Amino acid sequence: MLGEETSKREAYLKLVEHLRGWIFGMPDSEYLMPMLELRFTPEEAEFLSQIPFLPHTAEQLSERLGVPLEEIREKLDEFARRGIVTRMEGRTAVRYALGDTIFMFYRNPGWWGRDDEWNRRIAPLLNKYYTDALAEDFRGHPTQALRAIPINEAIKDTREIMPYEDILKIVDNFEYYSVSTCACRHRKNLDPDSESCRHETLNCLHFDRLGRYIVQNGLGKEITKEETLEILKRAADAGLVHGISNSKEGIDTICNCCPCCCLFLESIKKVPQRGHQPTNYVREMDEDKCKACGVCVKFCPMNALELKDKKIIYHQELCIGCGVCVHKCPNDACWLVRREEEQHVPENPRELVFQPVSYTHLRAHET
Repeated sequence: MLGEETSKREAYLKLVEHLRGWIFGMPDSEYLMPMLELRFTPEEAEFLSQIPFLPHTAEQLSERLGVPLEEIREKLDEFARRGIVTRMEGRTAVRYALGDTIFMFYRNPGWWGRDDEWNRRIAPLLNKYYTDALAEDFRGHPTQALRAIPINEAIKDTREIMPYEDILKIVDNFEYYSVSTCACRHRKNLDPDSESCRHETLNCLHFDRLGRYIVQNGLGKEITKEETLEILKRAADAGLVHGISNSKEGIDTICNCCPCCCLFLESIKKVPQRGHQPTNYVREMDEDKCKACGVCVKFCPMNALELKDKKIIYHQELCIGCGVCVHKCPNDACWLVRREEEQHVPENPRELVFQPVSYTHLRAHET
Protein backbone atom coordinates (compact mmCIF):
# COMPACT_ATOMS: atom_id res chain seq x y z
CA MET A 1 0.00 0.00 0.00
CA LEU A 2 2.85 2.37 0.87
CA GLY A 3 4.48 1.68 -2.50
CA GLU A 4 1.22 2.41 -4.29
CA GLU A 5 0.83 5.75 -2.51
CA THR A 6 4.41 6.65 -3.34
CA SER A 7 3.78 5.82 -7.01
CA LYS A 8 0.67 8.03 -7.07
CA ARG A 9 2.55 10.93 -5.51
CA GLU A 10 5.38 10.55 -8.00
CA ALA A 11 2.87 10.79 -10.88
CA TYR A 12 1.56 14.09 -9.54
CA LEU A 13 5.05 15.41 -8.90
CA LYS A 14 6.02 14.65 -12.51
CA LEU A 15 3.22 16.95 -13.65
CA VAL A 16 4.25 19.60 -11.13
CA GLU A 17 7.83 19.57 -12.42
CA HIS A 18 6.53 19.80 -15.98
CA LEU A 19 4.41 22.86 -15.10
CA ARG A 20 7.33 24.48 -13.29
CA GLY A 21 9.23 24.55 -16.56
CA TRP A 22 6.67 26.82 -18.20
CA ILE A 23 5.13 30.22 -17.42
CA PHE A 24 3.78 29.85 -13.89
CA GLY A 25 5.02 27.12 -11.61
CA MET A 26 3.32 25.21 -8.82
CA PRO A 27 5.08 26.08 -5.55
CA ASP A 28 4.99 23.63 -2.65
CA SER A 29 2.13 23.99 -0.20
CA GLU A 30 -0.05 21.85 2.03
CA TYR A 31 -2.88 22.57 -0.41
CA LEU A 32 -1.02 21.46 -3.54
CA MET A 33 -1.58 17.71 -3.39
CA PRO A 34 -5.28 17.86 -2.42
CA MET A 35 -5.85 20.24 -5.32
CA LEU A 36 -4.05 17.97 -7.79
CA GLU A 37 -5.96 14.91 -6.58
CA LEU A 38 -9.27 16.67 -7.19
CA ARG A 39 -8.29 17.78 -10.71
CA PHE A 40 -6.61 14.59 -12.04
CA THR A 41 -6.17 10.91 -11.34
CA PRO A 42 -2.51 9.77 -10.99
CA GLU A 43 -2.77 8.14 -14.44
CA GLU A 44 -4.02 11.40 -15.95
CA ALA A 45 -1.23 13.37 -14.27
CA GLU A 46 1.35 10.93 -15.65
CA PHE A 47 -0.07 11.33 -19.16
CA LEU A 48 -0.31 15.12 -18.97
CA SER A 49 3.29 15.43 -17.78
CA GLN A 50 4.28 14.32 -21.30
CA ILE A 51 2.10 16.81 -23.21
CA PRO A 52 3.97 19.89 -24.50
CA PHE A 53 2.83 23.46 -23.96
CA LEU A 54 3.36 24.41 -27.60
CA PRO A 55 0.73 23.17 -30.09
CA HIS A 56 1.19 19.70 -31.61
CA THR A 57 -1.07 17.57 -33.77
CA ALA A 58 -2.48 14.29 -32.47
CA GLU A 59 -0.28 12.51 -35.03
CA GLN A 60 2.86 14.15 -33.64
CA LEU A 61 1.89 13.32 -30.07
CA SER A 62 0.98 9.75 -30.97
CA GLU A 63 4.47 9.22 -32.38
CA ARG A 64 6.15 11.06 -29.52
CA LEU A 65 4.38 9.17 -26.74
CA GLY A 66 4.02 5.83 -28.48
CA VAL A 67 0.23 5.84 -28.01
CA PRO A 68 -2.19 4.76 -30.79
CA LEU A 69 -3.58 7.73 -32.70
CA GLU A 70 -7.27 7.20 -31.91
CA GLU A 71 -6.55 6.59 -28.23
CA ILE A 72 -4.50 9.76 -27.83
CA ARG A 73 -7.01 11.83 -29.80
CA GLU A 74 -9.82 10.58 -27.56
CA LYS A 75 -7.83 11.45 -24.42
CA LEU A 76 -6.88 14.90 -25.67
CA ASP A 77 -10.45 15.74 -26.68
CA GLU A 78 -11.66 14.74 -23.22
CA PHE A 79 -9.01 16.93 -21.57
CA ALA A 80 -10.10 19.77 -23.87
CA ARG A 81 -13.68 19.37 -22.64
CA ARG A 82 -12.41 19.55 -19.06
CA GLY A 83 -10.46 22.73 -19.71
CA ILE A 84 -7.03 21.19 -19.20
CA VAL A 85 -5.75 21.02 -22.77
CA THR A 86 -6.48 23.59 -25.46
CA ARG A 87 -7.77 22.25 -28.76
CA MET A 88 -7.07 24.59 -31.69
CA GLU A 89 -8.62 24.05 -35.08
CA GLY A 90 -6.34 25.52 -37.73
CA ARG A 91 -6.73 25.66 -41.51
CA THR A 92 -4.80 22.45 -42.05
CA ALA A 93 -4.91 20.54 -38.75
CA VAL A 94 -6.17 20.32 -35.19
CA ARG A 95 -3.47 20.99 -32.61
CA TYR A 96 -3.35 20.44 -28.87
CA ALA A 97 -1.36 22.14 -26.11
CA LEU A 98 -1.25 21.69 -22.36
CA GLY A 99 -2.61 24.67 -20.45
CA ASP A 100 -0.48 26.42 -17.85
CA THR A 101 -1.19 26.41 -14.11
CA ILE A 102 -3.50 29.43 -14.23
CA PHE A 103 -5.34 28.15 -17.31
CA MET A 104 -6.18 24.69 -15.97
CA PHE A 105 -6.86 25.61 -12.32
CA TYR A 106 -7.87 29.25 -12.06
CA ARG A 107 -9.58 29.98 -15.37
CA ASN A 108 -11.22 27.00 -17.02
CA PRO A 109 -12.99 25.32 -14.07
CA GLY A 110 -14.73 28.59 -13.22
CA TRP A 111 -15.76 29.42 -16.79
CA TRP A 112 -18.43 26.71 -16.57
CA GLY A 113 -20.07 28.54 -13.69
CA ARG A 114 -21.18 25.27 -12.14
CA ASP A 115 -22.33 25.07 -8.55
CA ASP A 116 -21.80 21.42 -7.70
CA GLU A 117 -19.95 19.32 -5.13
CA TRP A 118 -16.68 19.22 -7.08
CA ASN A 119 -16.55 22.98 -7.53
CA ARG A 120 -17.44 23.59 -3.88
CA ARG A 121 -14.60 21.28 -2.83
CA ILE A 122 -11.95 22.74 -5.08
CA ALA A 123 -12.81 26.47 -4.77
CA PRO A 124 -11.55 26.83 -1.14
CA LEU A 125 -8.38 24.92 -2.05
CA LEU A 126 -7.72 27.21 -5.00
CA ASN A 127 -8.17 30.29 -2.85
CA LYS A 128 -5.96 28.99 -0.05
CA TYR A 129 -3.27 27.77 -2.46
CA TYR A 130 -3.18 31.15 -4.19
CA THR A 131 -2.78 33.04 -0.91
CA ASP A 132 -0.38 30.51 0.61
CA ALA A 133 1.95 29.89 -2.33
CA LEU A 134 0.98 30.71 -5.90
CA ALA A 135 0.50 34.47 -5.54
CA GLU A 136 4.21 34.96 -4.86
CA ASP A 137 5.16 33.15 -8.07
CA PHE A 138 2.30 34.65 -10.06
CA ARG A 139 2.86 38.29 -9.23
CA GLY A 140 6.63 37.82 -9.49
CA HIS A 141 6.34 37.02 -13.20
CA PRO A 142 8.13 39.76 -15.19
CA THR A 143 5.22 40.38 -17.59
CA GLN A 144 1.59 40.71 -16.58
CA ALA A 145 -0.75 38.54 -18.67
CA LEU A 146 -3.44 41.23 -18.56
CA ARG A 147 -3.15 44.96 -19.07
CA ALA A 148 -5.72 47.54 -18.15
CA ILE A 149 -7.42 49.23 -21.07
CA PRO A 150 -9.08 52.56 -20.37
CA ILE A 151 -12.78 53.20 -20.63
CA ASN A 152 -12.98 55.17 -23.89
CA GLU A 153 -14.87 58.21 -22.66
CA ALA A 154 -12.31 58.70 -19.89
CA ILE A 155 -9.56 59.88 -22.29
CA LYS A 156 -9.48 63.64 -22.79
CA ASP A 157 -7.79 63.69 -26.22
CA THR A 158 -8.96 60.65 -28.19
CA ARG A 159 -6.54 61.48 -31.02
CA GLU A 160 -3.79 60.07 -28.81
CA ILE A 161 -5.35 56.59 -28.57
CA MET A 162 -3.36 53.87 -30.29
CA PRO A 163 -5.34 51.05 -31.99
CA TYR A 164 -4.35 48.49 -29.33
CA GLU A 165 -5.60 50.91 -26.65
CA ASP A 166 -9.05 51.52 -28.11
CA ILE A 167 -11.44 48.92 -26.73
CA LEU A 168 -14.22 49.76 -29.20
CA LYS A 169 -11.94 49.30 -32.22
CA ILE A 170 -10.51 46.10 -30.74
CA VAL A 171 -13.99 44.63 -30.26
CA ASP A 172 -14.96 45.65 -33.79
CA ASN A 173 -12.07 43.63 -35.27
CA PHE A 174 -13.10 40.25 -33.82
CA GLU A 175 -14.98 37.68 -35.88
CA TYR A 176 -16.28 35.51 -33.05
CA TYR A 177 -17.54 36.51 -29.59
CA SER A 178 -18.19 34.45 -26.48
CA VAL A 179 -18.89 34.96 -22.79
CA SER A 180 -18.14 32.77 -19.78
CA THR A 181 -18.60 33.02 -16.04
CA CYS A 182 -15.89 35.05 -14.33
CA ALA A 183 -13.72 32.29 -12.86
CA CYS A 184 -12.30 34.51 -10.11
CA ARG A 185 -15.71 35.62 -8.87
CA HIS A 186 -17.07 32.08 -9.13
CA ARG A 187 -14.43 30.48 -6.91
CA LYS A 188 -14.80 33.26 -4.33
CA ASN A 189 -18.59 32.91 -4.28
CA LEU A 190 -18.35 29.14 -3.76
CA ASP A 191 -15.89 29.44 -0.88
CA PRO A 192 -17.62 29.73 2.52
CA ASP A 193 -14.49 31.39 3.92
CA SER A 194 -14.52 34.16 1.29
CA GLU A 195 -16.83 37.13 1.06
CA SER A 196 -19.28 36.78 -1.83
CA CYS A 197 -18.95 39.28 -4.67
CA ARG A 198 -21.95 41.42 -5.62
CA HIS A 199 -20.87 41.96 -9.22
CA GLU A 200 -22.25 40.32 -12.36
CA THR A 201 -20.57 36.98 -13.03
CA LEU A 202 -21.37 36.25 -16.69
CA ASN A 203 -18.96 38.81 -18.14
CA CYS A 204 -15.65 37.09 -18.96
CA LEU A 205 -15.23 37.73 -22.71
CA HIS A 206 -13.23 35.65 -25.19
CA PHE A 207 -12.80 35.96 -28.91
CA ASP A 208 -11.95 34.20 -32.15
CA ARG A 209 -9.89 31.01 -31.64
CA LEU A 210 -10.15 30.97 -27.83
CA GLY A 211 -13.81 31.90 -28.02
CA ARG A 212 -14.53 29.00 -30.37
CA TYR A 213 -12.62 26.58 -28.15
CA ILE A 214 -14.66 27.71 -25.15
CA VAL A 215 -18.02 27.33 -26.89
CA GLN A 216 -17.14 24.01 -28.53
CA ASN A 217 -16.20 22.57 -25.14
CA GLY A 218 -19.14 23.94 -23.19
CA LEU A 219 -17.12 26.47 -21.18
CA GLY A 220 -19.23 29.41 -22.34
CA LYS A 221 -21.70 30.57 -24.96
CA GLU A 222 -21.51 32.46 -28.24
CA ILE A 223 -22.76 36.06 -28.20
CA THR A 224 -22.94 38.93 -30.69
CA LYS A 225 -20.71 42.00 -30.93
CA GLU A 226 -23.63 44.09 -29.68
CA GLU A 227 -24.02 41.87 -26.61
CA THR A 228 -20.28 42.17 -25.99
CA LEU A 229 -20.47 45.96 -26.02
CA GLU A 230 -23.45 45.89 -23.66
CA ILE A 231 -21.51 43.68 -21.20
CA LEU A 232 -18.59 46.14 -21.34
CA LYS A 233 -20.93 49.06 -20.70
CA ARG A 234 -22.49 47.37 -17.68
CA ALA A 235 -19.03 46.52 -16.35
CA ALA A 236 -17.86 50.13 -16.68
CA ASP A 237 -21.02 51.38 -14.96
CA ALA A 238 -20.37 48.91 -12.11
CA GLY A 239 -16.84 50.25 -11.63
CA LEU A 240 -15.05 47.18 -12.98
CA VAL A 241 -11.65 47.32 -14.71
CA HIS A 242 -11.36 46.17 -18.30
CA GLY A 243 -8.40 43.75 -18.33
CA ILE A 244 -7.29 42.74 -21.82
CA SER A 245 -4.72 40.29 -23.22
CA ASN A 246 -1.35 42.01 -22.81
CA SER A 247 -0.26 42.17 -26.44
CA LYS A 248 -0.89 44.39 -29.47
CA GLU A 249 -1.81 41.45 -31.69
CA GLY A 250 -3.58 38.19 -30.92
CA ILE A 251 -5.88 39.63 -28.26
CA ASP A 252 -8.38 36.95 -27.21
CA THR A 253 -9.67 38.00 -23.77
CA ILE A 254 -11.30 40.93 -22.05
CA CYS A 255 -11.96 40.41 -18.34
CA ASN A 256 -14.06 42.77 -16.25
CA CYS A 257 -12.26 42.76 -12.93
CA CYS A 258 -12.99 43.70 -9.34
CA PRO A 259 -10.21 44.07 -6.73
CA CYS A 260 -11.94 41.70 -4.31
CA CYS A 261 -11.69 38.63 -6.58
CA CYS A 262 -9.37 39.15 -9.56
CA LEU A 263 -6.10 37.19 -9.39
CA PHE A 264 -4.27 40.28 -10.64
CA LEU A 265 -5.98 43.00 -8.62
CA GLU A 266 -6.26 40.89 -5.49
CA SER A 267 -2.45 40.94 -5.38
CA ILE A 268 -2.38 44.63 -4.44
CA LYS A 269 -3.50 43.66 -0.95
CA LYS A 270 -0.07 42.05 -0.57
CA VAL A 271 2.21 43.85 -3.02
CA PRO A 272 1.27 47.40 -4.11
CA GLN A 273 1.60 48.48 -7.75
CA ARG A 274 1.19 45.01 -9.26
CA GLY A 275 -2.35 44.59 -10.55
CA HIS A 276 -2.80 44.76 -14.33
CA GLN A 277 -0.07 46.28 -16.46
CA PRO A 278 -0.91 50.02 -16.49
CA THR A 279 -2.28 51.83 -19.52
CA ASN A 280 -0.46 54.72 -21.16
CA TYR A 281 -2.68 57.16 -19.28
CA VAL A 282 -2.85 58.84 -15.88
CA ARG A 283 -5.49 60.91 -14.14
CA GLU A 284 -5.82 64.68 -14.16
CA MET A 285 -8.34 66.65 -12.12
CA ASP A 286 -10.02 70.05 -12.12
CA GLU A 287 -9.98 71.03 -8.43
CA ASP A 288 -12.65 73.69 -8.99
CA LYS A 289 -15.10 71.07 -10.27
CA CYS A 290 -14.23 68.44 -7.66
CA LYS A 291 -16.72 68.29 -4.77
CA ALA A 292 -14.64 65.81 -2.77
CA CYS A 293 -17.63 63.47 -2.70
CA GLY A 294 -15.35 60.40 -2.48
CA VAL A 295 -16.98 58.40 -5.30
CA CYS A 296 -13.68 58.05 -7.14
CA VAL A 297 -11.97 56.91 -3.92
CA LYS A 298 -14.62 54.24 -3.41
CA PHE A 299 -14.23 52.77 -6.90
CA CYS A 300 -10.45 53.03 -7.46
CA PRO A 301 -9.21 49.41 -7.67
CA MET A 302 -5.61 50.30 -6.83
CA ASN A 303 -6.10 52.47 -3.74
CA ALA A 304 -4.50 55.30 -5.73
CA LEU A 305 -6.98 57.87 -4.37
CA GLU A 306 -7.81 58.96 -0.85
CA LEU A 307 -10.09 61.57 0.68
CA LYS A 308 -8.20 63.70 3.20
CA ASP A 309 -9.27 67.01 4.74
CA LYS A 310 -12.04 67.34 2.14
CA LYS A 311 -9.55 66.94 -0.71
CA ILE A 312 -8.82 64.10 -3.11
CA ILE A 313 -5.20 62.97 -2.84
CA TYR A 314 -3.87 61.21 -5.95
CA HIS A 315 -1.01 58.70 -5.73
CA GLN A 316 0.05 58.47 -9.37
CA GLU A 317 2.60 55.73 -8.68
CA LEU A 318 -0.28 53.36 -7.85
CA CYS A 319 -2.52 54.34 -10.79
CA ILE A 320 -3.03 51.87 -13.65
CA GLY A 321 -4.96 54.37 -15.79
CA CYS A 322 -8.12 52.28 -16.06
CA GLY A 323 -10.47 55.27 -16.14
CA VAL A 324 -12.91 53.89 -13.59
CA CYS A 325 -12.62 57.06 -11.46
CA VAL A 326 -13.37 59.22 -14.51
CA HIS A 327 -16.36 57.15 -15.56
CA LYS A 328 -17.84 57.20 -12.05
CA CYS A 329 -17.20 60.88 -11.25
CA PRO A 330 -20.58 62.66 -10.97
CA ASN A 331 -19.05 66.10 -11.50
CA ASP A 332 -16.91 65.55 -14.64
CA ALA A 333 -13.96 66.72 -12.58
CA CYS A 334 -11.31 64.30 -13.85
CA TRP A 335 -10.06 62.71 -17.06
CA LEU A 336 -7.14 60.69 -18.44
CA VAL A 337 -4.08 62.12 -20.21
CA ARG A 338 -1.06 60.48 -21.77
CA ARG A 339 1.71 59.25 -19.46
CA GLU A 340 5.16 60.73 -19.94
CA GLU A 341 6.73 57.28 -19.97
CA GLU A 342 5.36 54.88 -22.60
CA GLN A 343 4.38 51.44 -21.34
CA HIS A 344 5.86 48.49 -23.22
CA VAL A 345 3.17 46.24 -24.68
CA PRO A 346 4.39 42.95 -26.23
CA GLU A 347 3.77 42.78 -29.96
CA ASN A 348 2.07 39.37 -29.81
CA PRO A 349 1.34 36.45 -27.45
CA ARG A 350 4.65 34.79 -28.32
CA GLU A 351 6.64 37.78 -27.08
CA LEU A 352 4.42 37.94 -23.99
CA VAL A 353 5.14 34.31 -23.11
CA PHE A 354 8.81 34.18 -24.03
CA GLN A 355 9.92 37.57 -22.74
CA PRO A 356 10.98 36.39 -19.25
CA VAL A 357 13.29 33.62 -20.46
CA SER A 358 15.21 32.84 -23.59
CA TYR A 359 13.30 31.43 -26.54
CA THR A 360 16.05 28.86 -27.03
CA HIS A 361 15.56 27.51 -23.50
CA LEU A 362 11.83 27.05 -24.00
CA ARG A 363 12.28 25.33 -27.36
CA ALA A 364 14.75 22.96 -25.74
CA HIS A 365 12.24 22.26 -22.97
CA GLU A 366 9.59 21.42 -25.58
CA THR A 367 11.77 19.04 -27.63
